[in-house]
Amino acid sequence: MHDQHDPCAPARATIPTGSRHLARQIAGLLCPGLLILYGACASAAQLSPELQKQVRAATFEVVIRKPEKDNVTYEKPLPLELMPYAERNDRYWPLGTAFAIGPNSFVTAAHVMAAGVASQFGTPGIRAADGRVYGVERVLKYHSNEDFVVFSVANPPRVAALPTSGTAAIDDPVFAVGNALGEGVVIRDGLLTSLTPEAQDGRWKWLRFSAAASPGNSGGPLLDAHGRVIGVVRAKSANENLNYALPIERVLNAPVQSGTFQVRDSFGVPRLLQATVVSEFEESFPLPQPFAQFSARVHELMLKYFKLSQDRLRAASGAQLFPRGNSATLLATLYDSTDPTLVSQQQDGSWDVRSCEGETAHLSGDGEVWHCKEGGAGLTLFRISYPTGAPDTHRYSDSQEFIELLLKGIMLPRVIGTQPVRITSLGSAPEDTLVHDHYGRTWQLRAWPLGFVELYLMSLALPTPDGYVGMACVVPSALKDLQAEQLKFVADYLYLTYRGTLPQWQAFLARRELRPAALAPLKLEYPPGGRLHLETARLQFDSTGLLELDDKSLLDLQMHYILDGERASWDAAGVMLRPDPLRKAYLGLYRQARPAAEASRERRERWQRMSDRSGEFAGALQHDDSLTEFWIRTVAHGASAAPLYEVVYASEQALSARELAQIRARLPANLKVLE
Repeated sequence: MHDQHDPCAPARATIPTGSRHLARQIAGLLCPGLLILYGACASAAQLSPELQKQVRAATFEVVIRKPEKDNVTYEKPLPLELMPYAERNDRYWPLGTAFAIGPNSFVTAAHVMAAGVASQFGTPGIRAADGRVYGVERVLKYHSNEDFVVFSVANPPRVAALPTSGTAAIDDPVFAVGNALGEGVVIRDGLLTSLTPEAQDGRWKWLRFSAAASPGNSGGPLLDAHGRVIGVVRAKSANENLNYALPIERVLNAPVQSGTFQVRDSFGVPRLLQATVVSEFEESFPLPQPFAQFSARVHELMLKYFKLSQDRLRAASGAQLFPRGNSATLLATLYDSTDPTLVSQQQDGSWDVRSCEGETAHLSGDGEVWHCKEGGAGLTLFRISYPTGAPDTHRYSDSQEFIELLLKGIMLPRVIGTQPVRITSLGSAPEDTLVHDHYGRTWQLRAWPLGFVELYLMSLALPTPDGYVGMACVVPSALKDLQAEQLKFVADYLYLTYRGTLPQWQAFLARRELRPAALAPLKLEYPPGGRLHLETARLQFDSTGLLELDDKSLLDLQMHYILDGERASWDAAGVMLRPDPLRKAYLGLYRQARPAAEASRERRERWQRMSDRSGEFAGALQHDDSLTEFWIRTVAHGASAAPLYEVVYASEQALSARELAQIRARLPANLKVLE
């Protein structure tokens, strides 16, 4: 049942009543920003025994069949004995309620039937009191905003349609009938309390009533004291027992040859963009249609609405979209975190990276999985680092290995009763495609059905030399393709560092189909003798005489958004080379753009010291307070005075005057800036 404060949004999905609590728990783990609406609403009352019998005969559960087999792997056997008996033994999930209004003509709420749109589990049906299930055959009428659908079923039951009435008055007794909590049809009484104009345009008035409402009642009939249908139950207020029904005449008078998909809603990308737009969309399509065609058409329109809304958001944001707008501070700052984060718009409209305090799970060897639930746009950010000795023969093509590693870090449970049981594998992804963002990065978009509930686990993962970085989310089946578009949108805003050992880098660069366009010019030569020759589009570097390297040595490429005139590119802006991951010794080369005029005084003064090679950039030997780390810092540049490259050489041992002189001589000889 819907919350009336968030009227029926077709881009949201119904979850089977019997698994709603579990779905809410799972979705909250990976997608804290994702809103899921759950179909529902119900009541009980005193009609005459004869009327009750007629009403019950004409009222049905809307159900969808459970899968025959669970393909999920768990950390231990499921304690199925903790599930309620009815849920454990029922072959169907309850979705809501429907009722007969004519020969082979049934009504339910549109958001109830939405559970069958792009469902993992096939076509919904209606279940009679005797347990027989009749599959939905054709859709006869439909309106997403008014929230109703009229349909026929295959081999329909012989049942007398409920009579209807359009003459309800305030304070009249009413009876809400429905599959309350998915536990069977019940009847509850109350009063018709008010007639409330619908929020969008006031084109009709909702019937407000006080009969009790529970999840599962959506789509059921609201009756008057004579057992006549006056409305279709669809929503309740969030914090009070005043519920909503659509007047039945809206259904009866609706056109029979067309369905309407209509939505008006606020659209944005929370925690990423400050801007929002009011997005309106309406399109009609011919009816009747077989349910499969109807489902495909509604899903197509949902996706069309979502893409148009994204386009409107981009157009409305215009010159404020990154890297335009107030981006000067971010473009002039090279961030050194190895964990991925998102570029997001701050409250003042400026763009910056958003810090994300994550958790790390260690894998066998020196591998690890880092993840953070507080990523922007309601996503879970992650980084998977394979053990350095792991072979590279199938690393980026094995979606099962990928998800099993990700699940070692992210806790994804199936809750049975009160006991969460960890999911350890979802098998190979049935959907596995490549996606290219605006910066030439190649992502792997994958989706796994959870199977035991109408949800998918989705990931958009960017291959790196040592594994992956990316974003993950759990979404209802009907929203899977919409979420894919959202992930593609957000992909442009991921900020990351590429890391790996030198052998991992060599293997990664050989994978031309997965490496980003920015690394196509990259040349990495690692011949015997413990030296590295590295060339990017912006600099050349040789480690000879500076560092002794081997197969465990780590190379970080700090990627950054770089403004070349009016165009933003994404390229390597920092290099860090460590002979050994356990040692503090390293060589760092960091591109520094000239600060904008509005930059802080501290940043402008630092740039001046870099330009003058004064202060900490004079090349003098420096050290920490405990005399355990020593370094020299200097500056290099190319043909122009900007950008400058900050050069840092660090050692765990104090440098003699002779060694210091040798390093000072080597650095300019081994480094060439090409811009």
